[in-house]
Amino acid sequence: MKLPYRVEALKADFLRLIKFSIVGVIGAGINTGFLWILTDLAGLFYLFSSVVAIEIAIIMQFLMNDRWTFKDRKTTNVCQFIKRIFKSNIWRSGGLAINITILYVLTEYVGVYYLISNIFGIICAFLLNYILESRLTWGIK
Repeated sequence: MKLPYRVEALKADFLRLIKFSIVGVIGAGINTGFLWILTDLAGLFYLFSSVVAIEIAIIMQFLMNDRWTFKDRKTTNVCQFIKRIFKSNIWRSGGLAINITILYVLTEYVGVYYLISNIFGIICAFLLNYILESRLTWGIK
């Protein structure tokens, strides 16, 4: 028995959100790993390290989302790839601002260890990133 269209669409949206979440967890690991490497091993200031780590995670997440989460809308040519990765960076800049702000406030004013502050920033930026990415990068209505 085939489900009504709206139920099928909700099911597809839910599965896409689960996939986006899995990619997000992987991205959080990439972000946190690079943040630690750049800050503790390379000796860079943690806020600068965070911007670089977030950008690396954005690129990796874009690639994973393109090939898995939104595979029904995956990038098919170089021009489309450049356009989409540029859009992804623009939309995720809002998440980056949220993440960096929370990282800074929790670390500098509350005294939370910077890697823990970063995780809180990632969690807070997640929903904004999903809404903007799904609608504006991949055109999900």
